[in-house]
Amino acid sequence: MTFQCGVARADITPPVGIPMVGFAGRDAAAAVHDPLEATVLAASDGDDQLLIVSLDLLQLTAESVACIRQKISTATGVAPTSIALACSHTHYGPSVNDHDVDLVDSYRTYLSHVLAGVCREAMERCQPARMGVDWGASDIGINRRELRDSRIVLGQNPSGPVDRSVGIARIDHANGQPIATVLNFACHPVSLGGRMAEISAGFPGKARRVVEEMTGTLSLYLQGACGDVNPIRMEHDHDAARSLGVRLGCEATRIWETIQVQDVRSVAFASKTIHLPGYRYDSQTNAENLQQELLRDIAVREKEGEQNSGPLWWARHRLEHVEAAIVSWQTDEALSAVECEVSALRLGQLGLATAPGEIFAETGQSVKRTSAFEDTFFLGYTNGLIGYVPTRSAYTEGGYEVTHACRVDPGASEMIDAACCQVLDTLYE
Repeated sequence: MTFQCGVARADITPPVGIPMVGFAGRDAAAAVHDPLEATVLAASDGDDQLLIVSLDLLQLTAESVACIRQKISTATGVAPTSIALACSHTHYGPSVNDHDVDLVDSYRTYLSHVLAGVCREAMERCQPARMGVDWGASDIGINRRELRDSRIVLGQNPSGPVDRSVGIARIDHANGQPIATVLNFACHPVSLGGRMAEISAGFPGKARRVVEEMTGTLSLYLQGACGDVNPIRMEHDHDAARSLGVRLGCEATRIWETIQVQDVRSVAFASKTIHLPGYRYDSQTNAENLQQELLRDIAVREKEGEQNSGPLWWARHRLEHVEAAIVSWQTDEALSAVECEVSALRLGQLGLATAPGEIFAETGQSVKRTSAFEDTFFLGYTNGLIGYVPTRSAYTEGGYEVTHACRVDPGASEMIDAACCQVLDTLYE
């Protein structure tokens, strides 16, 4: 068996005017600051093959993932279950998942065709290759769950959990020519603040370009478990993303320079779907109190004429989940489970574990520490969208990740942790 790799890239920048996602109440895209890209790594060992697609997008629903995977599979012959669609989680990209919005629907269709084409190109470029992995560290991220006035708010918590590890995989052709760099790091791409209406890949895009300029390779940025980690700079200015990206990219390049590549035995992909318990807000009283709070908020916003505002939509969306939880308490019937596809990939000595949510740093670190592989990358925002998955202790503390954007009960993070390690175990040789 011969390990082969190929890499290719496509521009996936949407048109100006498309709705943006990542922050509520923001205007449609007014300009393009830097392009959004899809970078594909194809790998094969002669028997098995897989595709890793790194996307400058916030997230994809399971429905969109299924559609895109099928188109890629038709174009390449790679099984849909052996295709990983990993979003960088940039908050300065387009809506992909809204329906009945002409521009979004058209972009989603366009995206699926572009991805099918670039994946085929990556497959056709496959050549015998070797690979090496090493680690560094970066301080551009900080835990964002700050205790202020007895409440958890989105701020900075220097003593909170954060994963500073920078994972780098270097892939060279068998003739020694470098062809690809894979960068794994965990930090929310929100350095431009919540009002920015210019399309941008954020600091991950800048980090990637720094690596590429210095190494001559194409680079994939794979976002880690950053549900509770923000960048240390958040400003309404592109310089924050530039500076953070340069710092991360330089560290990645420093690591890359000393990596020794070696022969790779095989590649493989495995996945399983687990069912996470729906979030019931700990008690019927808690759910009813939140219901009343949301009803008051909605009434005020409607009175002030916010008929189509982002915050009003978000409050109504949250109210639906809260009222479903109240019915669950009243009837003693469980909420519908949240489906979660957990997967693992093997590239020789490197294991990659993926989950489709906003996973907290501690969970990602636990998977990497427990994995049977000596080197493991953890990828969030991959192959779907299930919202935030806080650690069990975070539920008692509260905060945005728990009260605003969580669909799963305490214990979900532990289920994901265990499932990731199980699928990694099945691939370990």
